[in-house]
Amino acid sequence: MHIPLFALLLAVPALPFVAALIVRLLTPAAAGRLTVGAATVSAGLASVAAMLLMCDGPSGEAGWLRLDAVSAVMVVLVSFLGTVVLRFSRHYLAGDPGQTRFFCWMSLTLGSVLLLVLSSHLLVLAAAWIATSLCLHRLLLHYPERAGAVFSARKKFVFSRAGDVCLLGAAVLLHGAHGTWELDALFASVASGNTGGLPAAGFLIALCAMLKSAQFPFHSWLPDTMETPTPVSAFMHAGIINAGGFLVVRLSPLFVHASGALTLLVVIGTLTAAFGAVVMLAQPSVKRALAYSTIAQMGFMMLQCGLGAFGLALLHIAAHSLYKAHAFLTAGSTIGKVPRAAIPLTTPALSLGVLVAALLVTGLATALHILVPHGAVHAGLFGLILTLAIAYGVARAWSAGGGAGMAVQSVAAAAGVALASLALHTGSTLLFSGIVAVPIPSVVLGFVALVFIGLFFFQALLWRTGRHAAGRALYVHALNGFYIGTVANRLLNHLWPRQTVG
Repeated sequence: MHIPLFALLLAVPALPFVAALIVRLLTPAAAGRLTVGAATVSAGLASVAAMLLMCDGPSGEAGWLRLDAVSAVMVVLVSFLGTVVLRFSRHYLAGDPGQTRFFCWMSLTLGSVLLLVLSSHLLVLAAAWIATSLCLHRLLLHYPERAGAVFSARKKFVFSRAGDVCLLGAAVLLHGAHGTWELDALFASVASGNTGGLPAAGFLIALCAMLKSAQFPFHSWLPDTMETPTPVSAFMHAGIINAGGFLVVRLSPLFVHASGALTLLVVIGTLTAAFGAVVMLAQPSVKRALAYSTIAQMGFMMLQCGLGAFGLALLHIAAHSLYKAHAFLTAGSTIGKVPRAAIPLTTPALSLGVLVAALLVTGLATALHILVPHGAVHAGLFGLILTLAIAYGVARAWSAGGGAGMAVQSVAAAAGVALASLALHTGSTLLFSGIVAVPIPSVVLGFVALVFIGLFFFQALLWRTGRHAAGRALYVHALNGFYIGTVANRLLNHLWPRQTVG
């Protein structure tokens, strides 16, 4: 890496850090302008770095910064989202007496995440990981007079510190076995056949990622953080919660030698995706529904990582971040809107949906496999999940009425979704074509398939649940998150009792 490029990359996280040190001396309006300006310039520099990568190719690592496809995607994404959220915050927090303090911690959080995604040194990565969590903790306490906000911040703090211990433990194990903190040297050592420290380090990193990305049963802190300002929720769900998946993708050359850790990610990711999807449907609050949607999406991302589809997981991170930031920042526009009624799904509509989806996915997957024979990872399982998703959409469109015209439109839309999904899947896997994924046991793949088939039938029959006592009971349990959060709250009360006012 040339010195100018190193300086360019260093400036990306440095600008938000410097802005955070200055804003406490400024008026709220000036603090907002400075942090937005610093984030905007940082996003511009990140874009320049990404263009240099496309022109000159990966630069590898030098010192403790790294520029490759993964870091380029993440640094552009995070800097862009940080800029948007900070701009939104200037209007959202207008008149708030704590807005200068907010801009300080928000800018520090943004700088920490940018340093995290650019780091190529295990200790720097761990330091940025911990700093991100500590700065986010201060943002969650923006309203310290709210007991709910304080309690949820404490819960997040406990889970985060457990994750930090796992990450530091894994780093020490890897350094002891390979004698280096540098990622490139570590990857080269593992590729040469030295698998010392694995799979123990793999399990620790997987557990750290699960804690960071709100995986079942460590998920309950995320829905409880809704008393924080909406910009914090937006950045947390779009730019921070993905850090667990990023960590696995960044260290993917290690995970291919830790099959047990990958299997753990597959199982936990599948359970989390199913759990989050079911609980999300019962939430009356927009922000809590979005929180459980994030949990479900993070579960699916961990499933992708566990199956070795690291490129697809990176694509999922980018797509989910952009969608979830938009969803949170526009959540207020849903107030007063009438909820969309459940559409009865008839058996003929479901059968037609499955048939159309199966034909589209099979045909398009075959065509893409002929064009790019080595561009798919576990296409069979992901193909099944895509088929079920498209089948449900076609069945809803058919059941909603509209005649032949609606049927043609739904099929055309399904074809476009299938083609885009398969093409992006194929293209994303080429980013990690040099990594050979570890075969996942057939029984585990069968478990994943059965869970997603069960989810399909659950959604298909959801409109009938109100007619039966069991369905109404399921709604109550799902509304309360199947009481996992209640158990976690009781444990936290024993560990860190709430302060009572005498």
